[in-house]
Amino acid sequence: MDIPAIAIVCIAAAVIAKVIQPSSRDLAALLSISAVVVVFLSISSQIYEMVYAIQRTADDSGIDSGYITIALKALGICYICELAGSSCRDCGETALASVVDISGRIAIAIICLPLIESFINVVKSILEM
Repeated sequence: MDIPAIAIVCIAAAVIAKVIQPSSRDLAALLSISAVVVVFLSISSQIYEMVYAIQRTADDSGIDSGYITIALKALGICYICELAGSSCRDCGETALASVVDISGRIAIAIICLPLIESFINVVKSILEM
């Protein structure tokens, strides 16, 4: 699915959700979430191609694949938390959205611990020279 089609689907879902929101807030939220799922499923093959291209480029450049894996996991967490947080905000659940945001930040910090450890080791080895 290309960007104009995604934009049309999202705008149409937003307009329909706004129209039905006064009579059925739950149905409007369900419509919005359904549109997100449809768009995500339509671009999932492109996500796979992007990850494969990044992995291939990293392999060709000699960068440790563990670093790329960590970066891709962190990126995935960011996208998932943004979608979940936005969905919660759309439903009026700002407290849940905040929990999703904080949970995502903690998960990213935990995933990045090996990078931080590697960075500290490099700094230590430079200082010992």
